[in-house]
Amino acid sequence: MTDFEEELAALLALDALEPDEQADGELHLGTFPPGFAEVSGALAGLVAAEPPPGLRAAMLDRATDRRRGGRPVDAVPPCSPAEAFARTVADLQRLLATLTDGEWNAPAHPEHGRVRDLVAHLVGIERLSLRWLQPDESLPTLSDHVAATRAVVAELAETDPWEVARIWHGAAQAVSAAAASCPAQSVSFHDLQVSVPGLLVIRTFELWAHAMDISVATGRSLLRLDSARMTLMSGQLMTVLPDALAYRGGALPGRSARFVLTGAAGGCYTVPLAPVAQAPSAPAGEPDFTLVADAIELCRLAARRLRPDELAVTVEGDRELAELVLADLDAFARD
Repeated sequence: MTDFEEELAALLALDALEPDEQADGELHLGTFPPGFAEVSGALAGLVAAEPPPGLRAAMLDRATDRRRGGRPVDAVPPCSPAEAFARTVADLQRLLATLTDGEWNAPAHPEHGRVRDLVAHLVGIERLSLRWLQPDESLPTLSDHVAATRAVVAELAETDPWEVARIWHGAAQAVSAAAASCPAQSVSFHDLQVSVPGLLVIRTFELWAHAMDISVATGRSLLRLDSARMTLMSGQLMTVLPDALAYRGGALPGRSARFVLTGAAGGCYTVPLAPVAQAPSAPAGEPDFTLVADAIELCRLAARRLRPDELAVTVEGDRELAELVLADLDAFARD
């Protein structure tokens, strides 16, 4: 056997060739050259052997010293919740300004109705948000997000849609101003208590979701938020995931998951599957599953604008548990 054939045989044994090179090598030498089975077996044994004690911990410590885990080195930093809400208000205003007379009457949502009714619903939610940001004991708990604005939708049913859009934009700007001056540590959002920044993130999710509804109803491309907003929203989604599971009754103390979110707004998050209050001393342990998905698509799932079976996802570990977690990801969406 020539030197070339010996090298080629070694590469075949190591499975180190590109597919086209491997095919050529197998034509020249056969599928597996005699005499190299022992070499391949010995190499496989070395690969399968346990690493020296402490090697994994030492490498992780060194890597963490060089760069903390979570966000990519060149990641886009998140914007503030106030900025995210204001930018999304502006995006939706621009979208509404492009609508034709006929498009205002296009069916946009199974519960809210036409595009004009959907914007009237948002008028009602902005008015509710103002009252949540200016606490008033006379405001009852309104757990049904859709029913809470039906009176406003009826009130504006015959109003010119361009005027409805103007009323909504003014109300949304008032919400921004109220949030900036709100002294409260927490405020209501229907049956939930959230921080003021948390309320603005929830409202950003809602405006984005309804902008997508309007885009679909009128044949436009879906509104894509900038990476700074998506980084904020995906990171907040990971933060509140334990509470979302608890809200749906699906919390699992002592268990955790690792989310690897791809794209410009991506990052890596190890998330407990129960709030700290439910498991203050539960050991974290290794994640029960690792889930890889696009950050924007995961946020669309949380906004109920994508079904779990439509999400392109890779799961390693407990797939059944991953599916249960994905099913509860939209717990705080209200439509």
